[in-house]
Amino acid sequence: MTADSSDSSHPLLIVLTSLVAEGCPQLTLQLTRHWRQQGVAVELLCLSDQPTDLRPEFEALSIPIHTVELGGGLARYPRLAWLSFRLCRRLRPTAVLSFPLGWHAFIAMGAQAAGVRRVCGHVGNLPPVWTGNAFCKFRLLGRPFTQRLLCCSEYIRNATVRDFGVRTRETRAIHNACDLERFTAVQRSGQVHQPPRLAMVARLEGHKDQPSLIKAVALLRDQGLVVELWLIGEGSRRLELEALSAELKLSGGVRLLGSRRDIPALLAEMDLFVFSARPDEGFGIALVEAMAAGVPIVASDVGACWEVLDGGRCGLLVEPGNPEALAAGIRQVLSDPAAAKQRAEAARQHALDRFSVAAMAEAYGEELGLG
Repeated sequence: MTADSSDSSHPLLIVLTSLVAEGCPQLTLQLTRHWRQQGVAVELLCLSDQPTDLRPEFEALSIPIHTVELGGGLARYPRLAWLSFRLCRRLRPTAVLSFPLGWHAFIAMGAQAAGVRRVCGHVGNLPPVWTGNAFCKFRLLGRPFTQRLLCCSEYIRNATVRDFGVRTRETRAIHNACDLERFTAVQRSGQVHQPPRLAMVARLEGHKDQPSLIKAVALLRDQGLVVELWLIGEGSRRLELEALSAELKLSGGVRLLGSRRDIPALLAEMDLFVFSARPDEGFGIALVEAMAAGVPIVASDVGACWEVLDGGRCGLLVEPGNPEALAAGIRQVLSDPAAAKQRAEAARQHALDRFSVAAMAEAYGEELGLG
């Protein structure tokens, strides 16, 4: 185990898989900034030393960062429990918040053995019931070792109660948030580019559905509407998406921009934000960012998107996994700018009302005993 430094007693310990500039690490950075302003000491435990995208931001906040070398095989599970025990014995944290679900059980075992009374696990995606026997093992780790399971949406909370077999009172839904000021400051021209510019910000992974979006762009082209598509994010499906774009002869119209740190600037250049997702999508913080920036939205009608977009009031919802429905939704929004503007204005206000970092931090703080 390695650590940068530690100059505070009884901190809050937050566990992350890595410091990649997406998802849970971004959420942790927001929480940490807020809590540091309130005088809360925070330290990080990372299960991997790569990637290190957000390390400079955490170091700028003087946050100690601990990393572990787990190795492979079954031995890594008791090793994680042991390393967690050793770290918690040394730090004496007030609470532990673990973002890697499944791994959190071994972290909690070590933390509780070291005397930590409050351990919470974060649930950001649907419980993987489709994995069969593997889920049966995973389910055993869902609740017994933690005080609370903190879910990123009511949709995920309901699934957690159902599939993990826990009581509702053992869970809480706390919506993810973003730096609303950073995104509401986006200045958009209001003029649609030619060709119209579509974009999706998301990991290139299986719980997203970029393939349906690429197919929808091909359908629109065949129907006489040429658009440009930006796919922003990185992940294991990059080569697959590049191959699909080439197969559909869209290589010039589909741009894979990779992981980016200038999302507000990119949102300012978008005519339409499209979030094509599968039912196992947990929340979709990129949706909130687009809402705050005032970009019209088309999204898959799955539980998480329905919840974030207030049942379709803040963005057009279309049948998931259906390129034809997605193409029709894109065409509808582009052809009716007045309705798109009305939904975008409602979305901006809804984001301000529901998805602030302060509200998220307060809710987490209540569960972690920080207040």
